[in-house]
Amino acid sequence: MLGRFGKDASSLVGVEIAPDAVRVVQLQRRNRRCRVLASAQEPFELLAGKDWVAEPATVVAALRRAYLRSGLRQRRVALALPASQVICKRCHLPMEQAGAELETQLLADAERLFPFPLEDLALDFQVLGASPTQPGCAEVMVAACRQSALASLDAIVKEAGLQLEAIEVDNIALCRMLPQGCLEGSALLRVEAHSAVLYDWQPDRPYQRRELQVQGLNNMGQLSEQLHALLADEHLPGGLWITSSSSVDPTWLQNLGHQLTTPCRHLPGLEGLEHVDGTMLLACALALGGLRP
Repeated sequence: MLGRFGKDASSLVGVEIAPDAVRVVQLQRRNRRCRVLASAQEPFELLAGKDWVAEPATVVAALRRAYLRSGLRQRRVALALPASQVICKRCHLPMEQAGAELETQLLADAERLFPFPLEDLALDFQVLGASPTQPGCAEVMVAACRQSALASLDAIVKEAGLQLEAIEVDNIALCRMLPQGCLEGSALLRVEAHSAVLYDWQPDRPYQRRELQVQGLNNMGQLSEQLHALLADEHLPGGLWITSSSSVDPTWLQNLGHQLTTPCRHLPGLEGLEHVDGTMLLACALALGGLRP
């Protein structure tokens, strides 16, 4: 189930369970253009110091309300796990291995590759193509997480009366929302009302997801300082895309770019999805993965 990357899903509802809300989006493709068929965002409140994993009933109720408000009829959904809960690795395996043989080899190597107990391991993979560095081998993206993490999502979806069809890694799903040709070397900053998350896709290293301790765009100075401190000792991204439900001051973007010495730009919407709210970005990315080409 993990990391199906939406390749074989169709007309799924993208669902994001954020720290304080459930968001649902369904897309439709017409004449090679996408449009939002239905969407809804339903807030919820948790006890102080708790996250939604500790209060699944609250999330179930919010998911039901969001589904009813959206007017959706499709019950098959796709969700995402945070990249911080998933280990993704690129492996090189003999080209002649395929299907069941490839899966058998990865399971045999799982104990060496991943720190999870085998009895609690969920594993999936995607063949990326011929290895650019090892002739005769295929490059394979392997994703692993704890089975218990998937089970908690499945239980929430079932309790809400829906069907969990696919689970992805959030930073892999979000790749779909970047402008074409702008993935490798880029970074994306998602700014919410009470949080901010930085995703980056640097070549030759695992994709990363890091949370910043800021209160949205209200304190842009603090946000700039945290980004600068976070990226100061690293190879800077070739460009930083920024998305938010609130408008982003162009002057702040320009000043941030000067501080980081890298271009900082507001993330444009994809064709047909130009007006998708920044908070709905991940749900939209999951729905986009559920559309057949």
